[in-house]
Amino acid sequence: MRKTSLELLIACLALALATTAPTTAFAQTPAAAPQATGAISGRVQNVATGQYLNNARVTLKGTGNTVFTDKDGTYRLINVPSGPVTIEVFFTDLDLATLQVNVPAGGVATQDVNLTSVTRYGQQGDGTVKLDAFVVAQDRETDAQSIATNEQRFAPNIKNVLSTDSLGDVLGGSVGEFMKFLPGVTVESDLADVSGVSIRGIGGGMTSITNDGAPASNIWTTATRSVDVRSMALNDIARMEVAKVPTPANPADSLAGSINLVSKSAFERSGRQLRYSLNLIGNHENLDLKRTPHSHGDKMTYKIFPGVSLDFTWPITKRFGMVIAANHSRSFNEQHRTLQTWTSIVPPGSPTGTPINYANPVLNSLALLDGPRDLRRNTLSVKADWKVSDNGVLSVGHVASRTDTRIGSLTYTWNTSTTATSSIAGGRTLAWDGTQTLGATGRGTLNNNGTNQLINQITDTSNVGYRYDNGRWRVETGVSRSWSQTKRRYFDAGFFLQASAIQRFPVRISFLDLQPGAALPGRIEVYDNTNQLVDWNNPANLRGNTANNSNLNNRSYTNQGFLNVRRTLDFLPVPAALQAGVLEKRVMLDTNIRAETWTFMGPDGASATTAPIEPYLMQRYKNVDTGYGMPSINWMSPSRALRAFQLNPLLYQQTDAQRASDRNSHIDNYERIKEKVQAAYLQADTRLFHNRLRLLAGVRLEKTFDDGIGGLVDADRVWQRNPDGSYVRNAAGQRIRKPEAGTAGSLAESLLTRQHRAYFTHREYDGYYPSVHLTYQATENFLWRAAWAQTYGRPNFSDIIPRTVVSTSATDPDEDDDLRPGQFRGTLTVRNPALLPWTADNFDLSAEFYTENGGLITGGVFLKEIKNFFGDASRRGTPEVLEELGLPDRYLDWNINSKFNAGDARITGAEINVRQNLRMLGKWGGYFTLFANGTKLVLDGAPGAAFTSFIPKSANWGFTFAPKRFTFTARWNYRGLDKRSPLAAYGPNGYEYIEARTVLDVNTSYQLTKDLSFVASATNIFNQPYRFLRYDDLTPTYARLYAEQEYGIQMAIGLRGSF
Repeated sequence: MRKTSLELLIACLALALATTAPTTAFAQTPAAAPQATGAISGRVQNVATGQYLNNARVTLKGTGNTVFTDKDGTYRLINVPSGPVTIEVFFTDLDLATLQVNVPAGGVATQDVNLTSVTRYGQQGDGTVKLDAFVVAQDRETDAQSIATNEQRFAPNIKNVLSTDSLGDVLGGSVGEFMKFLPGVTVESDLADVSGVSIRGIGGGMTSITNDGAPASNIWTTATRSVDVRSMALNDIARMEVAKVPTPANPADSLAGSINLVSKSAFERSGRQLRYSLNLIGNHENLDLKRTPHSHGDKMTYKIFPGVSLDFTWPITKRFGMVIAANHSRSFNEQHRTLQTWTSIVPPGSPTGTPINYANPVLNSLALLDGPRDLRRNTLSVKADWKVSDNGVLSVGHVASRTDTRIGSLTYTWNTSTTATSSIAGGRTLAWDGTQTLGATGRGTLNNNGTNQLINQITDTSNVGYRYDNGRWRVETGVSRSWSQTKRRYFDAGFFLQASAIQRFPVRISFLDLQPGAALPGRIEVYDNTNQLVDWNNPANLRGNTANNSNLNNRSYTNQGFLNVRRTLDFLPVPAALQAGVLEKRVMLDTNIRAETWTFMGPDGASATTAPIEPYLMQRYKNVDTGYGMPSINWMSPSRALRAFQLNPLLYQQTDAQRASDRNSHIDNYERIKEKVQAAYLQADTRLFHNRLRLLAGVRLEKTFDDGIGGLVDADRVWQRNPDGSYVRNAAGQRIRKPEAGTAGSLAESLLTRQHRAYFTHREYDGYYPSVHLTYQATENFLWRAAWAQTYGRPNFSDIIPRTVVSTSATDPDEDDDLRPGQFRGTLTVRNPALLPWTADNFDLSAEFYTENGGLITGGVFLKEIKNFFGDASRRGTPEVLEELGLPDRYLDWNINSKFNAGDARITGAEINVRQNLRMLGKWGGYFTLFANGTKLVLDGAPGAAFTSFIPKSANWGFTFAPKRFTFTARWNYRGLDKRSPLAAYGPNGYEYIEARTVLDVNTSYQLTKDLSFVASATNIFNQPYRFLRYDDLTPTYARLYAEQEYGIQMAIGLRGSF
């Protein structure tokens, strides 16, 4: 890591030096210009809000000489004829400004521009703005979205831009909760949290998320490329940009698309401003102000928590300023969940060879989960901007986030078993239909499982950037580092991960009064072998079973350095520019998961089946609502079980098989990968036909280097061999194990066959990725856009970090034995570091209409032609297959299970996005702003080209009603049927789905004074559950529900102000 940091530091210095050379030369440009011309420079500001405006259009009237302001509102017009000239300045939803400027020959005229809107802000007779005491608050969302709309309007490529102030307050300042309203974006949830995003039906692993262009590194609990967004806060973010097709200047590895979070700048405002909010956050199921029971740690805790958010913009001088933002939020929510397992089996009593009947599955397992959880998020962001010269800005920033998640998930499981026969003579046999399941005598199981987790997530992101722009040359350079760590803790936090209890004696279980679509049966009955009813909630009928941990310590970093140089080609007869750049990015991901399992033995180490479990039950988390009308359950307590174990080590003990399993699991989950990406690009940008047609085109080269380390498993090492290398066999022809290998599944076998981080791989691939972007301005407010780009998506880390498992049996043939048809010499399960990335040709066509009131109506169609999908397959080990996987010849004719590039696919789709204030309808119309966006996708691909999550329909819509003091916003989010992973157990066309779901969030505010408002918000106000379905074409409707999850209504009230 130190070497990587040193190399990036050297790169940073080199890039900085690269900018100093042109700085001197560029500074001489005005002096060398012909005396008949000069330049105009200045800043453009919204005089009503005090905000300097990015991407305001400044045009030398009567010419094609047009420039746009930068992030600080600064513009630079060069090659302007000396003498009096007229400039026009335009910004969306503000009045056009026309100004006379006298340009000195060979010099620079300074002309600042103040823009306003007479319609929105009013005007006094002397031309100054007259603001009502409450207009500023009323128009905050409108002003913020106008900036975003203007950014989208003048972008060189197809993108959607949304201001973080445009939808009202987002509860807890969650980035993920805001992202779900972005056009074309759907979110992935982990329990109650938004954890990741997907664009146009392609998952988060191929969706780029950056902050001011710097890649984020937010690792969670798995080896994935997806950026976990649950630790990100909104308060230091000004707007979000969703790009569907990249330009050559942007990374080409965003096959799905990209989301860039644009932070606030110290030079956005002319004066200091502190914005703050204070709130209380709670859940509708727990609104007590006193302490109430919590399953995490089995203790009394508060469920309503205070939160605070602030951002301070401080332009200390004209050349130096800072933005400081901080956020603290803590929220509690319930997690009520049910799981139903419907299993298709061969009908009992059928003759041998009878196929599985997928049309008549049996409900054989039911689980009820009660999982209270609280999430604490703390973020601090500091950014400093320094104008080192009139044309150069140096920016330094750091964002630190700390997120703690505490979960106390408790699960009770009833399982009838699919064994049809009774365990005793004369008992009942399994019987079922769509209304009930009557389990076989003695075959049922009960499981009372208490789970506690403490997850700590740390992310630190730093960046240094420099931008030079004198109107002719623009140089941008910078380095960034994003480091993250996720720890899942148990013993040091005071609990096991899980402590479970099972039935003390054989039981029979019946599920009665089943209703289609119901989360639970009407009745659950449990009987012993004498056919007497058993109280499944009575601790006396359960005995201790196992306890386990799964400690996790995952780390990741993403470091990047870049240099972009742009030259305006002002010697050409049309506006044109040439831009080139280089980039290097380095990524490291290290996973370390260590599982441990113990068996309950009783206090004396020998009374597992008879010892009572009451000492290990929850003592405070009792008499609480379990959900779904079920009675309060006597739950196992992981914290009390651990404390008892620490006082008495005889209580839980490990078997040899458990120690072996724990070691094997650690080897499988102790992995690391380092990835280096080098890129270079060249692009040209020109405007034709009096600036009505803009053409941007170019090509990008990207090269990827992957070095992975994983566990090595060779089960073949347990067999004895003869001097000639053949296997030693017994009289029956079976292979003979080595004495030191121990028994199958033993720790001795694990020590012989498995090695930590002993498997190394290296992989390189590259490609050229061209793109073309056209924007045609049919009228002042109507644009046509077309784009084509080639992109790619890298394999997920979990698919290319090396891992090999060799499985052989005593009857497998030797290398020199002849094979029977369909016979293999062994089975090899291996990850495939040689997987080729997905590649795609992306075609987009869109129409955009920008209304006079600052609104927009956009629509588009697109096509993605994707190649090299991944698919799981079993192949015979031919020389070609071995070469592809980098395997030695010894695996010829083995059965090789791996992931291969298996298919192609095509995604076609359409998108629409509308946002409009209704002020053209009069005074009352001006109080309403409407928004809506929607996406329709169609997937057409080979069978091997399957998505793990594909949502054909998604939409958002809502409105804001904002008379002077009062504001109310309603936001609906629709997520259509989500087709996920294939499930062969449910039939040839079996899949898991997430049912379509519509969620309504609301927020309101009332302005108490000019600078202080009362605010309130609520998410999912109808408590719509997630419902997971599993079915095949033959699965009956009543058997399709697999899981239901509901998390309650999150609510917040508080104060918001500024000064």
